This record gives sequence, structure tokens and C-alpha cells, in this order.
Amino acid sequence: MGALLLGFAFLVLLVVVLRRGRATALDAAERALEQFAFVIPQLGLALIVAGFLSKLIPAEFIAAYLGPEAGWMGLIVASVAGPIVPAGPVLAFSIAALLERAGATPETLVAFVTSWSIFTVHRMITFELPLLGWSFLKLRLLSAGLMPIAAGLIAAGIIRAIG
Repeated sequence: MGALLLGFAFLVLLVVVLRRGRATALDAAERALEQFAFVIPQLGLALIVAGFLSKLIPAEFIAAYLGPEAGWMGLIVASVAGPIVPAGPVLAFSIAALLERAGATPETLVAFVTSWSIFTVHRMITFELPLLGWSFLKLRLLSAGLMPIAAGLIAAGIIRAIG
């Protein structure tokens, strides 16, 4: 279903770009190819790293701490694990896919990705602390600290509601 929606969105965007003229369509195609050439090598390396991680972290370990029996602890573990992934989205989502295949529940994956998005440690150290200071970082951490767990709980509620 997702691929069908993505294909439909692509066709709609293609029609919009083509209606704006040949120059716009060529510029859009050039930008798309640039992005493709940039992302594909990163994706390949990220999948290799995720493959190595799958051999280093046993599936039983992932299932025990992020699987259905983990309960609240799974949300907490996922929320703590997300920020320590020192990478961009290509690697973070490859790791999330690895966790899913190893038995992590959708709600723990939501908590993992949310915590990675909000609290990436290397970004806090590199940008937030030097540019905005400790008082701002502390305020942000305190105000958004429960968001990954809340997102995981909301995801669990949605899963229960839809079946």
C-alpha cells in the first residue's frame, strides 16, 4: 500500500513539474539524480554497518529488551538507545530496520526513532551546548524528555485501536 501511495505521489509531482515547463522539469530531474547519487552510497554503507551490528547484537537480546515482553522497559531502553546512535538518518533507520527484523515492537521502534530525532548526543555536544548553552539544553531536555516514551505509548494505542 505504501509503495502505491508513493507511486501516486510521484506521478502527481511529475505532472505538476511538467506543467511548469521543460526547464523546471529538467532542473527537478537533475536535483533528483544528485540526491540519488548522494544517498545510495550512504545507504549501502549503512546497510553494511547494520549487517555487522546484527552479528554483534544477538536477536535474542533485542527481542528481550525491545520485544513484546519488554513492556515499559522496552520503551525506556529504546528511548535511551536512540540518542547514542552517532549518525544521520541513513544509518539510524537502517538500525531501526535491523531492530524490527530482530523482534522489536513497533512502539519501541517509534520510541527509538523519536529519541534519536530529538536527543542525538553528538548534535547536542557539537551544536546545542556551544551555541545555545547549558541552560537552554537543560530546559530542552527537561521539557521534551518524555516525548519518546509518549510517542511509543501513542503508537501502542494506535496499534490496539486499528487491530
